[in-house]
Amino acid sequence: MDPDDSGNDFGASGFGAFGPPHSFAESAFGAFAPPQPFGNHYTGRLRQFSRFYSAYPVAAHPGNKMDANYGGKIFLPPSALEEISQLEVVYPLMFRIKSDEDEGETGSKRRTHGGVLEFTAEEGRVYLPQWMMDTLHLQPTASVEVTNVALLQGALTKLQAQSTDFLDISDHRAVLERALRKFSALTVGDIISIEYNSHEYKLAVLETQPSPSAINIVETDLNVDFAPPVGYVEPARVGAGSQASNSTSLGDLSRPSSSIAKDVRQKEEVAKDEAASLRFQAFRGSGSRIGAKDNARPSSLRSYASASVEGEKQQDAADEDQKPVPLELPIGTLFFGYDIVPPPGSEQVNADAENDKKDGFQGEGRVLRQRRKR
Repeated sequence: MDPDDSGNDFGASGFGAFGPPHSFAESAFGAFAPPQPFGNHYTGRLRQFSRFYSAYPVAAHPGNKMDANYGGKIFLPPSALEEISQLEVVYPLMFRIKSDEDEGETGSKRRTHGGVLEFTAEEGRVYLPQWMMDTLHLQPTASVEVTNVALLQGALTKLQAQSTDFLDISDHRAVLERALRKFSALTVGDIISIEYNSHEYKLAVLETQPSPSAINIVETDLNVDFAPPVGYVEPARVGAGSQASNSTSLGDLSRPSSSIAKDVRQKEEVAKDEAASLRFQAFRGSGSRIGAKDNARPSSLRSYASASVEGEKQQDAADEDQKPVPLELPIGTLFFGYDIVPPPGSEQVNADAENDKKDGFQGEGRVLRQRRKR
């Protein structure tokens, strides 16, 4: 048993030498012994499920379970369910998956934790998500040990995205709440995979609390903290020190020390002038009249008043000239308007002259019955 999981596994190792001796049913029937009575007089012990299986990726499952790649649950054979149902284990079921290979110089076995999704695997096989295969450095048909354990309820975890693409997500909280529902446990050192918007994101588990190795996240209010993604470069900030370095001394901070600073100062002044010119100012327009001859802007209020009075007089005189003359006719006479007098040289005058040249009634007269001469 790993030192990380000491105290979390329920089994014979938890009782040590103080456990009761094996009963006849256990020695005769092995793991398929009939269940022992449970009550105040129960003197049996909690037994632990532990079996070796050949590991296969979820892609090799005959039932096309590719969605399980973005979760933390495994597929066990039906015999595992039959055996676990006869044991007094803690629910929800949690399993430690441990490889036979040593992890570097430490000599400990590579391990991770997860729940169970279905008991539909072939006998002797266990199907793992691809990220579990990568974490344990497993090849298909590699041997792994699957052991049920009890983990503490998680309170905090710290994750680190393995690419800066994770920053493109608008609502990280909603995405993680949906993705972590497919996980039962988180183990420090794992690089889990989640899917969002048809894109795969990898997250490394850097820290877990209260347990420093692994936690249970089933029906738990979990606080999530994020480390900067791998490859993320924080943008440089311009501090006060870099601005002060452009001046000659502390007393001359207001005076620029280079032509670049002068250009910047000039551009700032031009921008201020343009902003002031575009700012709204009341009564900036010049007044003008339709009938006034001089629409120039007066130089003072007095000249403006005199110009307006003169313009009114000119307008009144123009209106007097345009008034119609009254038409005086004798009683009983009707007036239908004046004859149209076209201007000389117009087309209408030429047409009238041509019509005058033509003689009227030039045709020959005919009658239906000729009169007889008497």
